Amino acid sequence: MKRKLAIVICLLFLASGLIRIGVSLLMIGQAEGWWLFDGEAVEALADTKRFIAEADSNLVGFTPLTYFGYILFMGVTISVGAIGQIWRKPWGLMLIWIYVLSHGALFVNFMTVNPKVALWGLSVVMILVLIWANRVPEGETA
Repeated sequence: MKRKLAIVICLLFLASGLIRIGVSLLMIGQAEGWWLFDGEAVEALADTKRFIAEADSNLVGFTPLTYFGYILFMGVTISVGAIGQIWRKPWGLMLIWIYVLSHGALFVNFMTVNPKVALWGLSVVMILVLIWANRVPEGETA
């Protein structure tokens, strides 16, 4: 039962990562003019540009393009980490922690806390449950 819970958590992390990868690639292409979508893509790019321009703090100096590149990095780390944890590889958990730390760094960079902090907290809880649930039982090999 614990193993099934671990796999469900990994699949949730994987889905989250794949969404981040897809959205960031869409937005990078939109920002660079490789393609021009209407509707929400235009609004999301405008909102991101406005947020970055109006941010009281931007320690790293994100531009919309580098911000979406960072989101892409986060998506790749959590996706690959989730796959690694499905295989019970220690590097998988390390990559998931890198994702959580990267996500937390965004709050620090912009010196802001928004409703996404709840998702960040949920991610931390899910990692702790994953550590417990994905342990290899004694006498068994991964």
